Amino acid sequence: MDLSRRQLLVGGASALLLSACSSGSGKSSGATSTTAGGRGLYNGFDPAQPAGTPLRLPLVVTDPDGSFATSLPKSLVVTLSRPDGTTLAPLTIARHDKGLPRGYFPLQATLDVEGRWTAASELDGRRVTVDIDAKNPSELPAVPGPGDTLPKVATPTPGEHGGVAPICTRDPQCPFHASSLETLIGGSKHIALLVSTPQFCKVAICGPVLDLLVERRAALDAAGVTVVHAEVYTDDTAKQTAPIVDALGLTYEPALFLARADGTVVDRLDYIYDVTELEAGLAKLS
Repeated sequence: MDLSRRQLLVGGASALLLSACSSGSGKSSGATSTTAGGRGLYNGFDPAQPAGTPLRLPLVVTDPDGSFATSLPKSLVVTLSRPDGTTLAPLTIARHDKGLPRGYFPLQATLDVEGRWTAASELDGRRVTVDIDAKNPSELPAVPGPGDTLPKVATPTPGEHGGVAPICTRDPQCPFHASSLETLIGGSKHIALLVSTPQFCKVAICGPVLDLLVERRAALDAAGVTVVHAEVYTDDTAKQTAPIVDALGLTYEPALFLARADGTVVDRLDYIYDVTELEAGLAKLS
């Protein structure tokens, strides 16, 4: 069974990570690597990534049953291998978990050639790996990144939901639906656009990263940043994606876009981020 990353999140149970990501078809959709009885490494990102582009690739440690591990090392040493087997210098990646119920390890790298790369580390004395398919950027969806401009698309508000109901699946509803993205671009405030669906991946990622923004609402407003939260789906059946998802070319969630008032993106944090990465991203707006 080959599940897409979005289907995995809709499943909402982190304990299914290992079994859901193992594919009998041979496709590397969210592959997890582990050894019998040991912990594994899960790639919290789409395994297809653009070659020649600086990347942020969150890695997650899983327990033997496939659930997110709660006991984590302070850092991981990760070695990237090119398709021809040559390796890059090992990278030591600090654990990130400030403000989150679980930790992760954001790998920063540029895959300089196309083909299947391998990220390898050691857990409990065992070698664990995940595969990354570096592709020509023209073969992948053009999701806006640093230097690109956000599309001027309407996002649901209480007065104009645009066919999206509910407009927020967080309980209680978050305060970030007062203004539409379309009206904010070109205004006087910077923009933090979060595309996430708390109802369908609350156990995993979407709820906690939205909560980080809710907790900082007053400070963000004082800093001249307007937050917009947009749901992934048009309704609670989680089958039809909302217009903003298609406009951004997203095949995954959550995704946080930090943009200047004119819509120019300065940073993008995919899948998972903690307080440390959030604050570093927001600092780029000043």
